[in-house]
Amino acid sequence: MLAHPAALTRGAALLREAFGGFATVAGLFTLAFAPVTAVLGRRLLGALRRRPALKPLPPVTVLKPLKGAEAGLYENLASFCRQDYPCFQLLFCLQSPEDPALAVVSRLKRDFPGVDMEVVVSRNRIGYNPKVNNMANAYPFAKYDLLLMSDCDVLALPDLLSRMAAPFADPAVGLVTSFYEATGSHGLWGHLEALSINASFLPRAMAAASCGMRFAMGAAMMVRRAAFEASGAFANLADHIADDFWLGESIREAGWRIEISAGAVESVPDIRGAAEHFRHLVRWARTIRVCQPAGYAASVVEHGFTLLTLKAVLLGPDPLTLALLGAIWAAKASASLDLGAALAGSGAGLGGRQPARALLLLPLAEWLAFAAWTAGWGSTRVHWRGEDYEVQPQGRLTPVPAALRAPVPVEP
Repeated sequence: MLAHPAALTRGAALLREAFGGFATVAGLFTLAFAPVTAVLGRRLLGALRRRPALKPLPPVTVLKPLKGAEAGLYENLASFCRQDYPCFQLLFCLQSPEDPALAVVSRLKRDFPGVDMEVVVSRNRIGYNPKVNNMANAYPFAKYDLLLMSDCDVLALPDLLSRMAAPFADPAVGLVTSFYEATGSHGLWGHLEALSINASFLPRAMAAASCGMRFAMGAAMMVRRAAFEASGAFANLADHIADDFWLGESIREAGWRIEISAGAVESVPDIRGAAEHFRHLVRWARTIRVCQPAGYAASVVEHGFTLLTLKAVLLGPDPLTLALLGAIWAAKASASLDLGAALAGSGAGLGGRQPARALLLLPLAEWLAFAAWTAGWGSTRVHWRGEDYEVQPQGRLTPVPAALRAPVPVEP
């Protein structure tokens, strides 16, 4: 029996009202959450800065996986050569002797002759994660029991190793991780990539950490060798796209603690257009959904700005909705600036954050983030480093058979 048109109309009206009410609640949550993240972040940074220094400082091996000569690669790597630390080893690991990153490493060897650095080139693969493959190939050459794994787009202050090593004064600590902020961004899509970190990820991560949550962040992770081996080492990470998340979970399961270092390192986004930026957001969203489905579903309330925008479009703008949109924009911009200033004031920031005027792009960043969140529900497939994969539970990768892959557009 077909429903009466009047009943359908009433049902649609109820749905619109329900959506409008939910959008308002989400908007209020988003508005309240932004200043809370700033307060909690500042409090956490203060507590971390008061942590006593570790003496004597133990030697450290730094593992740097490389692929290609990305923008700013020399300065990023040179910042690790300039570490004010008594004893450390740099291991650069690549897959190909033709990789242009080798020329950058050769320049580093000339410019920093006193730094203990080696290059490991090997095509050996233990899994589908190319970064893990690179580090696994270099691992046998690591001299020391503290290992720092850090991405090639990371820029560090000279005291990074000291800050990362400090929590290891506690023998129960197995891994120390560092927050990161985006700096050196340029162009529309570079600024949007930076906003996804500075105005979205970083405030949420600091708030979660201040509430006692501990998780590993891949920009910089220092691990005790005994804990790393107990977690399964690189063989345990080889097929995981979220190798940082899985390393943290495995370290904890092995009975060790995770701690956070004071301050942050800086990540320099190298985004070459809209498609790359959105693919990155979607890959991140789908990985989080697979690894933490309940938290991912609950995070819809953090998209209050976009939900209120949809409410205004579908139901018409009203004074409360417009006021909330403006207040959320201001609150999120203020929280991002506040945390940036806190990092710079702590001496743990390099001061190269994107200009404040980039915060004018926050609405676009919010809409794109919600589009990626929505796309995160549609599939478990991601495109990563030129290959298509299905992301399985806990972030494990399985390649998509060639017959099922989407056709690659032919360049004109």
